[in-house]
Amino acid sequence: MFQNYGYEVALILKKAENIRFELRHPYVGSEHLLLAILSEDNEVSSLLSDYGITYDRFKEELILAVGNASKEQELNLYTPMLKQIIELANMDAEENNKGIVTPSHLFLAMLEEAEGVAFRLLVSIDLPIDEIYNKLKKYTVSKESRKNLEILKIGVSLSDSVNKNEKIVGREEEMTRIIETLLRRQKNNPLLIGKAGVGKTALVEELARRIKAKEVPSELENMEIIMLEMGALVAGTKYRGEFEERLHKIIKEVICEQNIILFIDEIHTMVNAGGAEGAIAAADILKPYLARGDIKVIGATTLQEYHEFLEKDKALDRRFEKIPIEEPDKENMLKILKAIRKNIEKHYGVKLTAKNLEDFYDISEEYLFSKCNPDKTIELVDSVCARVKLKYSRNQKNKIPKELEKVQKRKEKCVKNGDYETAIREATLEEKLRKEISNVSKKRNVLITKNDILEMIEAKTHMCIRTPHEQMMNSLKEHLNKTILGQEEVLKKLYDVMECPKQKGTSFLLVGGSGVGKTETVKLVSESLKTNLIRIDMSEYSSSESINKLLGSPAGYIGYDDTYAFESLRENPYSTILFDEIEKAHPKVLNLLLQILDEGFITDRKGNKIRFDHTFIFLTSNVIGREQVGFSKNATPSFEGLLSKELLGRIDAVLEYKPITIEVAKEYINKNLKNSDITAEEILNESDIEKYGLRNVRNIIHKYNKKLNYQGS
Repeated sequence: MFQNYGYEVALILKKAENIRFELRHPYVGSEHLLLAILSEDNEVSSLLSDYGITYDRFKEELILAVGNASKEQELNLYTPMLKQIIELANMDAEENNKGIVTPSHLFLAMLEEAEGVAFRLLVSIDLPIDEIYNKLKKYTVSKESRKNLEILKIGVSLSDSVNKNEKIVGREEEMTRIIETLLRRQKNNPLLIGKAGVGKTALVEELARRIKAKEVPSELENMEIIMLEMGALVAGTKYRGEFEERLHKIIKEVICEQNIILFIDEIHTMVNAGGAEGAIAAADILKPYLARGDIKVIGATTLQEYHEFLEKDKALDRRFEKIPIEEPDKENMLKILKAIRKNIEKHYGVKLTAKNLEDFYDISEEYLFSKCNPDKTIELVDSVCARVKLKYSRNQKNKIPKELEKVQKRKEKCVKNGDYETAIREATLEEKLRKEISNVSKKRNVLITKNDILEMIEAKTHMCIRTPHEQMMNSLKEHLNKTILGQEEVLKKLYDVMECPKQKGTSFLLVGGSGVGKTETVKLVSESLKTNLIRIDMSEYSSSESINKLLGSPAGYIGYDDTYAFESLRENPYSTILFDEIEKAHPKVLNLLLQILDEGFITDRKGNKIRFDHTFIFLTSNVIGREQVGFSKNATPSFEGLLSKELLGRIDAVLEYKPITIEVAKEYINKNLKNSDITAEEILNESDIEKYGLRNVRNIIHKYNKKLNYQGS
């Protein structure tokens, strides 16, 4: 009868016997069992203490009612009532706790019997027996038995995983709206809508933390938040009807438990989840239960996916209360960083100053465009701290203290000579030194510098932001002066603008005949500044529909999910963009350039903002309009026929390339021609520099150099 007891119940039964012996009572009864339960820290003693019943008080009541015996009884004899209580506790444990008896089982069995000294004393104190019984009944269902619930096999309990001490700051308004929605009589399902990385899931985790810490209204204190993933819900349902059966089972469990709030991240996926041929989608199964208020659901999705999936299903959409989640501003973002600073410092062994936190925010805002706060700044903090910790640990391993090295050598020498007593003393000294080194390294907090942050940004974005601007300009001048010949005025104008680049992107219009070096200039700029080169041939954008190649096709059209020209800018913000032969572009494409050059960003067809903050934009053209005044043969250049006044006004500099002269062509030939069997004059006679510039000359030189290599081999 007494076999399935853990340490806790075995200790209680032994204490009951000791209490009986101490009070000199002849039998071990229910009153001694209750005293033993009250002497330990468990759910029964905790609950009864709320009603003023403690070990000392109940002992006083027992002595007043029964008194002490004068004669000691050595044998521990259990009363029939206590045996019946233990038997009933065993039966309850078999049903709901795999036979393992707990203090709750013993006390509930005592109340269910409604007899014995302990029960009569509790009634005489005027305790609300029924209320205590109902409150304690839920403790008899252990976590082991709850694991049999289908929802706990598929879902994840956020209430169990969150840390009580990790608070989320700066989101009080959003948290208040979520709690208010959950407390409503109707439409009590919050739907969190915001961009990826703004902290939607973190808000739900904060709600779970507040529930665990009893920082919510009493109606929500006993609730449990379980995250349900649609992928896990669908997994393994091979045959028709299995998915619906599993979801119905989960819904019945939620209704039966009455204290579960479902959290469905990426809730738009349930619109079609399980909706195979002949099957019903998850959303259609949930609608009736959401309408009646049988279950509470918290959903999270992005604005784009909300419009694409949820908004179209009006019946489902009206079941939810939409709560927009925006990116935190700088003030709130710094509060968030200060809140997590201690945990980061403890984990990585680093020291973060207030200036570090500001640098993290400012730098992430300036260079990381494709993500949102707080995710991108926290990710940057983690990345930088991990890199700094790795560097420091490598340096520490390389710096072995000389004293420790000497002790190791002396110990090894003593072992070889057989002097084991001295070797033991040296080994003890070695261990002492190692502990000292370990303590020093633990206490030492590595400082984070701005250079560490910029180094990580370079690794993420491939930008050369730590290289001094003057050094980059010297490299650029060296490359261009060596390669672009005969265009000194153009290069000087280019350098003047590049010395002070604009924050929203620096733009140039390069005009001149074929082969004068326009495209080569752009390539050299990209190579010298180590940027990503995006070349867009405007002859492919001569129709109005071609704008879709730059921004993507509208939703519903073929190619909606295909890549487009500006998409690479989101991952490579530090780029040089070449719009080649701009005169061939359609006016709609040129109008797009107006916004790029003016605002510094555009929005693609999917609603993503593409920024041009760290770009160099080059427009090239072979056509130059000429305006002739009177009978004069001299014509002045005019670009109004090429581009509109609005577009010209937004360009930072117009670079007019001169035609290639014979002297420049000869200089170019002498620099690049390796075949001595042919002269520069012969190449000039063969090429037409007035029409083709240096492009044709380059091709001819390549032909003769290749012939020389062939003969040499």
